Amino acid sequence: MRHKDFRKAGFTALKRAVAATLICTSLTALLTSCSEPEEKKELLAPVVSAGEIGVCERGDIAKLMVRDAHVEGDYEVLSFDEDGYIFEVFSKVGDEVGKGDAVAALTSADFIEIMTLEEEIEEIKKENEKRRNYLEAQVKLKEKNGENAEEERLTCEKEEALMDLKLSQKEARYKKLKDEDIGYNYITAPGDGHVVAITSSGEGAYITAGTPVAAVATEDTGMFISGAYIPEKEAVLYNSFYAIINGKEYPLSYEPIPKEKLAMLSAAQLSLKSRFDFVEAPGEEVSIGDYAAVIIVADKKENVLTVPVNSVYTDKDGRFVYVITEGDKKERREVVTGLSDGARIEVIEGVTEGECVYVEN
Repeated sequence: MRHKDFRKAGFTALKRAVAATLICTSLTALLTSCSEPEEKKELLAPVVSAGEIGVCERGDIAKLMVRDAHVEGDYEVLSFDEDGYIFEVFSKVGDEVGKGDAVAALTSADFIEIMTLEEEIEEIKKENEKRRNYLEAQVKLKEKNGENAEEERLTCEKEEALMDLKLSQKEARYKKLKDEDIGYNYITAPGDGHVVAITSSGEGAYITAGTPVAAVATEDTGMFISGAYIPEKEAVLYNSFYAIINGKEYPLSYEPIPKEKLAMLSAAQLSLKSRFDFVEAPGEEVSIGDYAAVIIVADKKENVLTVPVNSVYTDKDGRFVYVITEGDKKERREVVTGLSDGARIEVIEGVTEGECVYVEN
């Protein structure tokens, strides 16, 4: 029995030892998993593939952004040369127009007074005629009855003189305004095209000379690129712009939208678009409606030292690369990086031109 008890006790001790070992192993794994993420270790194996080698070389590098856009016909902003009241707007946004078609009409600033005077003069003439007939009838009635009608005649002459004076004053004012009246002043489409904006001011609204009323896009006014709106304060920070249309590059210039155009487009409830003009007019290979990829060169550096982006690693100590040394060994080298275009990245400090670095596939 003692021999059996001894074996049983030994087996129990063995189980406890194994359990303790398992517990220690589990705790070690648990503590390791709770620590900071494992950093990339230095790679000590030799390079075995030429595809894993990158060269430190000089070149130009740029940070690019791409925006969808389209080629549009240029537009001309139309306005009246005189102050006045909008008589009628004949077009709406999207309407096709031909060269010379009336888009809107303006009347004189005195239009309302002229119309009012016309009505008043006609009314005065009618009233004067009725009063004159009445007074003359009174005079004739007196004379027919053999009575002295001198007093009625004087009264008739005085009232007729007052009526004529009132009428002449109205007519003089009317004539003066009509002599200065611009009549109906029209603005017309500068060419065949379509209306891209119309003022929100309705008929009868008073506007001053030069106030934008409409915008018409035509083939005669050229072409430009229209894309997602970029505020002027943001655009001035970028290096340059160009468009790729039908596989060909075209340098562009950003054109800020003048405040009056911004106001008009906003009033017409049109979504704001950024305008880019061609630095040089494109040929027949570009047409209105063509898709254009606008490339924004946010930043650009020339003749700088670069390495492949995938060759640069980062850990808690900063950025580094593995420089390939003699014997295809990898030597960790701390680096200071700069601009990246997504494929290569500028290296300001840490490597020299011609050195090879490990590139992670």
